Amino acid sequence: MPRTAAPEPLLLGVDGGQTATKALVARLDGTILAAGRGGPSDHFHGAGGVEKNRRAIHGAVGAALEAARATPEQVAAVGLGLTGAPTGGEQTPVVLQIARDVLPAATVVVVPDYVTNLAGASGGEPGVVLIAGGGAIGYGVTADGREALAGGFGYLLGDEGSAFDIGRRAIAAACRAEDRRDGPTILARAVREHFGVGATRELPRLVYRAGFPRERISLLAPAVADAARVGDAAARRIMATAGEELARTGIGVIRQLFEEGDGVAVYLTGGVFGAGDVLLDPFRAALALGWWHAEARPPRFPPAVGGLILAARALDHPTDLGWLDAVDSSLGEAPT
Repeated sequence: MPRTAAPEPLLLGVDGGQTATKALVARLDGTILAAGRGGPSDHFHGAGGVEKNRRAIHGAVGAALEAARATPEQVAAVGLGLTGAPTGGEQTPVVLQIARDVLPAATVVVVPDYVTNLAGASGGEPGVVLIAGGGAIGYGVTADGREALAGGFGYLLGDEGSAFDIGRRAIAAACRAEDRRDGPTILARAVREHFGVGATRELPRLVYRAGFPRERISLLAPAVADAARVGDAAARRIMATAGEELARTGIGVIRQLFEEGDGVAVYLTGGVFGAGDVLLDPFRAALALGWWHAEARPPRFPPAVGGLILAARALDHPTDLGWLDAVDSSLGEAPT
C-alpha cells in the first residue's frame, strides 16, 4: 500500500491584546493560511485571570486552525506575545501549559507582547518599538540581542503619552476650566458628555466608585485629538505633551542600547499614533532633538506576524526577505 504523506507542519503566531486575541497560521515558507480571533487577554493575576486568558488563547487558536482546515497536531511551533506574561515571570509556565493543552506537538515560545510587537513591526530586525494604546511602553533590541525597556509603569506610576494619560489630562483640564482656574476649553463639554454628567464636580463620585473601568478614561483620547485639530489650546497642549513624552520613552530605550550617532528605526504602534499631526509633529520634533539619527517608521506587520517570526526561529527556519515577502503577499488574503 502507498504510504500516506505526513501532514504539512505549520507555524502559529498569537497576539494577546486587551481588545481581542489574534492568531495567524502559516506554512514554514511564510505563506499565511488563515487568521482567527478570540476574546480579550490581559494580566493573569486576579480572580478568573487564568481562565479568561485560556479561553482567549484557545478561542483564537481554534478559530485560526479551523479556518485553515488544519489540525492542532500540525503546528510545529507557536510564538505567543501576551500582555500578562513577562519573560521568566511566574505566568510563563501557566501559558506554556495553556498552549500545550491545545497544541500537543508544538515548540512553544512565550514572550511579552512588546517583543512580538517589535518583531512584527520591524520584520524581525533590530530597532525600537513604541506601543501607545491604553498604556504606553518602549522596547528595543540590538543586532547582538541586547534588550531594553522604557516606560510601561502602569496608569498610576507612568504610561505617559497613553490614551489613559491623555484622557486623564483632559478631565483635569475640564475641571480647571469649570473652576475658573484656567481659561475655557471645549474639553469641558466633551468630558461632561462622555461621562453623562451635568458638571465636572460630579465626576469624583463616578470615577472613584469601586469597579469603575479605567478604559472609559482612555476612550476620551479621540475627543481630545478632535479638539486639538480645531485649535483648542488645552487640547493642543495635551496632545503635544503626549507626543513629547512618547519621544522621551523612545529616546530612553535608544540611550540604553545604542551609541551616539547610531541610526535607529523607531516603529510607532498603537491607536494613540492615529491622532495624526497634532501628536506626530511634536513627537517627531522631540525625537529629532533627543536623537538626531532616529527615524520614525510605521510597522511593517502586525504583532501576530511577530509571533510567527519567533515560531519560525524556534525551529531554526530562516525568516529572510523571501519569507517576509511570502507573509506580505498572503497576509491580506488569509481567511478567518
